[in-house]
Amino acid sequence: MADRSSRISKRWLYVPFVIAALIFAGYYLLWRAGAHEMKKAVDGWVIDQRAAGLDVFHGPVTAEGFPFFLRVHIEAPEISLPEAWHWRAETLFLDALPYDLNRLILSPGGEQLLSVDGFGAWRGSAADLRASIANDKTRGWVFALTAGDAAGRRDSDGATYRLASLVLDLAPAPDDPAVLTLNLAANDLEISAGGESYEMVQLQTIASLSATDMLLAPTPAASWREAGGALTIAHFFAEIETMKIALSGAIQLDPNHYPQGSLKTELQSPAGLANLLGKSGALSQAEASAMAAGLTLMALPSGGKITAPIELKEGFAQIAGVKIADLPRLE
Repeated sequence: MADRSSRISKRWLYVPFVIAALIFAGYYLLWRAGAHEMKKAVDGWVIDQRAAGLDVFHGPVTAEGFPFFLRVHIEAPEISLPEAWHWRAETLFLDALPYDLNRLILSPGGEQLLSVDGFGAWRGSAADLRASIANDKTRGWVFALTAGDAAGRRDSDGATYRLASLVLDLAPAPDDPAVLTLNLAANDLEISAGGESYEMVQLQTIASLSATDMLLAPTPAASWREAGGALTIAHFFAEIETMKIALSGAIQLDPNHYPQGSLKTELQSPAGLANLLGKSGALSQAEASAMAAGLTLMALPSGGKITAPIELKEGFAQIAGVKIADLPRLE
């Protein structure tokens, strides 16, 4: 009897191992199912984008990462809209938790090429570059982008850029899916182009764009204006070279489809803004010189700072009665 009791007791020692094996096997099946669903989603996405007019190509699609995470590896992804833009990378990784596919993280690897009509072809890479798309109970979806230590070069003229960090969040408003909200922060952006160099120390903005469903209409500008669409800037701050500028307000379209509105503005070192607009070509050198002189005189009584609204009307922008830029007409 004692020997039989001993054998029964020893059998119980194997129970935890059996349970662990069953859990591991179940997790492996879950991981396999998740990998299958992600591959299936990639195939479905490619079909949808091709139907929408995009050219999409890629190499082999494989799954890896078991047991800690689920990663789908896409070789040589390439996406383009003919005569508009073209993007390709060496690899693209899609990461997710095998038991929760509601949030996908995309991270391209190696050198990337981005060509945009009117801006040329740029080659670049980043030490850290991740984008994620997640389902959200209140907002429907949330998109996030993080970049760190990024740098690139334009093929045609050798223009370069360097970016220390960027964080971007984009999502619909909880109470209106047609309103997109944007939070963005960037630090240490340097651009060299056309013999000029530009340095942005930091940029922060919180903004929203309403009536975005109208932007898909056959006449987007007219439809967006008729729907009362507006770009609302809750907070904007930029430090660019010697200039610091803070803005808030709303921008809409006038009957001729030019931007109109009034932006509450605080501008430090206004001559820096004039020099920047002159270097970028937004103003002629004569206009930039006149603007710098006028704004500098206005800022003298307040120690080099101007607090006055930027007015957008009749196709141009002005601050304190001084023109600072021509505005584009939107179609």
